[in-house]
Amino acid sequence: MFLLEYLGTRGFESYLTARLFVRYGLIPYVFYASILTHNIQGLATVISSMFMHADLLHIAGNMLFLFVFGGRVESAFGHIKYLLFYIFCGVVGALVHTIVSIQVGYPEFLIPTVGASAAISGVLGAYIVLYPSSNIIALLGYFILPVRAFWFIGFWFLLQLLYVVAGINTGVAYWAHIGGFVAGAFTAFAVRGLVKDEEYET
Repeated sequence: MFLLEYLGTRGFESYLTARLFVRYGLIPYVFYASILTHNIQGLATVISSMFMHADLLHIAGNMLFLFVFGGRVESAFGHIKYLLFYIFCGVVGALVHTIVSIQVGYPEFLIPTVGASAAISGVLGAYIVLYPSSNIIALLGYFILPVRAFWFIGFWFLLQLLYVVAGINTGVAYWAHIGGFVAGAFTAFAVRGLVKDEEYET
């Protein structure tokens, strides 16, 4: 999907990219109106936007987090349930982002949102519930050190909260991250009794 996006926009040429994001990205006002009017095309952007990214760095960052955390969560859930879980977290994140953007008003509710960050945030939420004591190899300054998943993911989540509380606008949909993370954590907590004992940490 990303390759098609890259080729279709001639390497993210600004005009073509903007057109693509307006058509397939999640625009909070349009998505909210589509919920009220049952507009299928508008509703579908909650899915299409998950498989689009703003540039190479955007998808590289998301894929790195998915590579590090996604495998064990997928093993715990199973392939099909993991896919449904992934999409569910992305949808919840999109809904939270939409609600907040509508409350904030112009121009927030007219800015297209793209990326899998909300869904991947859900994976992080599940990981911290299922594997809090696992070691993550992290780059800390000039050093590569093992860090407990609880502290690594917990610090990441606190950063998301800090950005929204402080009103820091970096062009990132932090509320989508928070919504996806909470959905993933609650889902993992609710179903962890259905996961085999050897698959997660008690």
